[in-house]
Amino acid sequence: MAFVKNQTKDPDELHDLVYGWGKVVTRRAFGEAGPGLDLDFNTIESLAMDAAQSLIRGTIEETLRCQFQLLGDDQPCPQCARCCPVEKSPRTLAVRGGTIHYEEPKCHCPACRRDFFPAASQLATRYPRLLSGDLE
Repeated sequence: MAFVKNQTKDPDELHDLVYGWGKVVTRRAFGEAGPGLDLDFNTIESLAMDAAQSLIRGTIEETLRCQFQLLGDDQPCPQCARCCPVEKSPRTLAVRGGTIHYEEPKCHCPACRRDFFPAASQLATRYPRLLSGDLE
């Protein structure tokens, strides 16, 4: 999936914040006394990878949850424009940090007798060039 733009106002500030969480992870994993001298590099790297994957999953899940809330209770049907309630449809997504369980927004229009996914239709409306392949 192509990224349209970076939403972070100050990426350096965000990177510094996440970098600092490494200290928190170390304190939580080994206590205030820190790791012993018998800890090998592979164990340290495994701890860091597990923490990074949890960060990836948490960031994606929270971002998708916030987007879901922005949709509101109803969305217009793309065919007849009738307001249809936004419901949740469970879905498992594979991400770089593993898998996440996602409550995908889904609507059903009784007039058109069709399901539609509001996020996908909004993407098509906002960024039609991405879907057509015209990226020039």
